[in-house]
Amino acid sequence: MVGYGLKLFAYDPEMPLLILLPAPLMAFGLGGLFTLMPSMIADVVDLDELSTHQRREGMYGSIFWWVVKLGMAVALAGGGVLLNITGFDVELAGQQSASAILLMRLCDSLIPIATSLLAIWAVMTYGVTEESALEVRKTLEARRGTGAASA
Repeated sequence: MVGYGLKLFAYDPEMPLLILLPAPLMAFGLGGLFTLMPSMIADVVDLDELSTHQRREGMYGSIFWWVVKLGMAVALAGGGVLLNITGFDVELAGQQSASAILLMRLCDSLIPIATSLLAIWAVMTYGVTEESALEVRKTLEARRGTGAASA
């Protein structure tokens, strides 16, 4: 979120190298997200196996990546809508109005900050703790052994 916030100040034509400042911060956040999500999916797969006696990680993995792709499609479409809302005019090329530039910069920073806050809230309210995940794992291993899952 700090990286997204820095984008408000780093887009300065007088100091173009400032644009490099937010990128690593945003990359660490996205890298953390794509590390955390698969581990959460593994917990959900274990919980599902505990209640259904079926191992369905393929289904959960495919749903996860479908949602990622859906999110990218919605973001791309939303970008076009936001350009229209901000007053961006393709005919003006590099001479956009000051209000259009300000609104584009605000959207470029505030929307990712808001969605990051939403993601943090979702992770914080995730019902599986490390202790509960270990308990589920122990129960599953007692049921089927410590080897590969049975079909």
